Amino acid sequence: MRHENFWTAFAILAIYALMIGMIMVRRHKQRNSIKDDKKRLAEAESRFRMLDDLLHTLDVGIWSYDCGAGRIVNASLAFHEMSGYLAEHFENGISWRALIHPEDLPLLESCVLQLRQGEAVHTQYRIVHAAGDVRWVQVKMIPTMDQLKRMVRVDGIAIDVTSRYKMEEALHDITEGKKMEQALKESMERYRRLVESSPVAIAVCRQHKLVYVNPAGLRIVGAGGPEDFLGTDPWDWLYEPWEQSKQGRVIERIRKGNVVPEELSIRRMDGAKVDVIVTALPDDETDAVRIFFEDVTARKAAERALIDSERINRHILDIAPVAMVLHSNFECIYMNPAGMRLLGVSDLAQLEGRGYEQFVPPDQIDLVRREVKGVYEQGATATLVESQIIQIDGTVIDIEVVTAPIPYIGDNTALTIIRDITEEKRAERERNAAEKLIRESEERYFQLQMSLDRFSSDLFGMVKISELNTRIVEEIQKVLKTEKVSLVTLNCGSSEFCVSGGAGEFSKDALYAICDRHPEQLPLCKLHETSGGYFVKIGEINGDHSMIYISEKVALLQYEAIKIWLETISRYVSVLYDNFRVIEDLTAELEKLGSSRQPVWLLRLMLHLSENERKRLSQDLHDAALQEQIIWYRKLNQIVTDTELPPKLRGQLEEIEQGLLDVIYQIRITCNELRPPLLKEEGLERSLEALFEFTQLRTNYSISFDCSAFEDDLSDDRLIGLYRIVQELLANATKHSNATEVKLGLSTRSGQVILNYEDNGIGMELEDLEKQRDQFSSMGIHGMKERVRCMNGTIAFASAAGGGLAVYISVTAR
Repeated sequence: MRHENFWTAFAILAIYALMIGMIMVRRHKQRNSIKDDKKRLAEAESRFRMLDDLLHTLDVGIWSYDCGAGRIVNASLAFHEMSGYLAEHFENGISWRALIHPEDLPLLESCVLQLRQGEAVHTQYRIVHAAGDVRWVQVKMIPTMDQLKRMVRVDGIAIDVTSRYKMEEALHDITEGKKMEQALKESMERYRRLVESSPVAIAVCRQHKLVYVNPAGLRIVGAGGPEDFLGTDPWDWLYEPWEQSKQGRVIERIRKGNVVPEELSIRRMDGAKVDVIVTALPDDETDAVRIFFEDVTARKAAERALIDSERINRHILDIAPVAMVLHSNFECIYMNPAGMRLLGVSDLAQLEGRGYEQFVPPDQIDLVRREVKGVYEQGATATLVESQIIQIDGTVIDIEVVTAPIPYIGDNTALTIIRDITEEKRAERERNAAEKLIRESEERYFQLQMSLDRFSSDLFGMVKISELNTRIVEEIQKVLKTEKVSLVTLNCGSSEFCVSGGAGEFSKDALYAICDRHPEQLPLCKLHETSGGYFVKIGEINGDHSMIYISEKVALLQYEAIKIWLETISRYVSVLYDNFRVIEDLTAELEKLGSSRQPVWLLRLMLHLSENERKRLSQDLHDAALQEQIIWYRKLNQIVTDTELPPKLRGQLEEIEQGLLDVIYQIRITCNELRPPLLKEEGLERSLEALFEFTQLRTNYSISFDCSAFEDDLSDDRLIGLYRIVQELLANATKHSNATEVKLGLSTRSGQVILNYEDNGIGMELEDLEKQRDQFSSMGIHGMKERVRCMNGTIAFASAAGGGLAVYISVTAR
């Protein structure tokens, strides 16, 4: 019904246009004959009424087929009358193919092939009416293709030509009627496409009722079909009722032929509001009015959005936390509240008569002028920079500023955004100071750890107190950067003192200051401060107190790390002090006796004491220095993982972190050298293999080790003795031999443990081997001999003229 009404209205419009054209032509040609004009007008009106009646008698069906759904989705009333099926039948699944006469199905198939190729089809065939009778239809089908050239829809016009076909069967001479029918059909098709494809909504109103609307109009009002729209009063679609006087004025303008676009709001079928621009054109020959209306809802919404946006932008400027200044030719146009707070003003009137130069430090005025002038002239945003600004009370604050052009406001107009970074700069300075302090602290801590490492390594070659005293004074002087370090022995009962090392500046006042603290009650290795300096008690024997005294106020001792270092290194000395004194006394007694060689029992005692001291020192390093380093390393690691650290500082801290790991690694190595881990648990063979693996990481010679004939069933003394001998052999190879290959063999035979050593180094003269009589603790060639003698073994050396050294050792297994 919707399409039938449309085509009827469309045909009427076409006829109207034709007749108006004919009338206008006739009026132009025969303007002098009013009587003829009236006669011709009467004839035209008679012809028009005849054509109008003819259109109403036409049986033209219009339909649309959806290829995806596989069914007819739109059909006119004439189409339903022609087929005998209603819209519900097609929606419930009946197809057009089911209506085709069986004999005409091949013809339909060929038409389908043409349609799939994108070609329009004009043909006629038979259909079976729902009542069962056969009817002839003339069909025009037009396919719609998608981007992939696939047919998605077919639109068609079907005309029931059954009566005509029957008439043609009886009368073959009615050809002129067919031509007229075809011309009418083509004309209707041409005007239908023109109006229905128009993007502008078109409607026709007659006697205050809508009699036609094109698809664009239906889309605007949201109508499901013409039946929802036609027959209604156009004024009823207004969103807000007009006053009667306004409505009358508009109607009067339409009657006078005035084309007056009006902005109105209409109500859609769903109740939504649509803004439209409406233009009405009267028909001079009839009482119909053609209405053209265009949806401008989006445009009106955009205009409202623009107004809202400007209001919001102004509000954003007002509430923005950063200062914003709009200026042109260096003159302020607008400043937001944050800008006034930044300058310290409460009203823009306070800035009258003040140029920007009064708020810029004198040394930056030229730079600011160049930057802003460049923005004006080049129309490019300036670089974000840090600068300063002078508030109205004279206070100078740090700022971050950027200027951007605003070309659409006018020439030489720009917006400057200023952010107060005074607190950030202060925090940055504090952070830099803290980072510097951290770096200095880490470097200081690293140096202290290196000092402990050097000092502990040097202790291996010492057994005399005099050597220990000299070394501890040197290390303290080096670290504290002062020469006023003394080793003093005090007897508070007799008020006597003896300076045994370091600086000789030790006064009676210092003695009294120490005695007032009652040294006999003071703990060992604890730093104490006096009015003239510092002292640390490191030992006590027979009422004599051994002290490290610093006779000035050293600035470095204000740092806790330095104090801990001094107490730690004093603890190392204290551990060895008494034992070294006992060893010296025993050595002196032996020298008095004139013995050239110590008794085996004494050697064993001294070696046992030495191993115990090594064990204690290793334990102290591991439990004190190493653990503290690990704690500091973890703290440093937490700082390095801070995402707010600058990249440059993070890199420096990572270097310190790596250096601290190296120190931790070195102390672990020292602990392992002082006391081989798990020597008793894993045995000599596995411990030596671990020693060889570690040695080859630090040396350029290769080590081959053969222990296939060795049975590991040794006493504790033999285990540590053989391990120490191998340590010394490797140390000699590293320091003196320049060897590239070292061979060691370990075997067990007839209750004896055989240790053979060979290298391809420079060798040495055998007479020099006999002359070496180093101090016992040096662990040189003489030390190896003494160790072998303590184990009731033998040692022999061999060196070829061309180089190389061989050592053959045999000891009892128990």
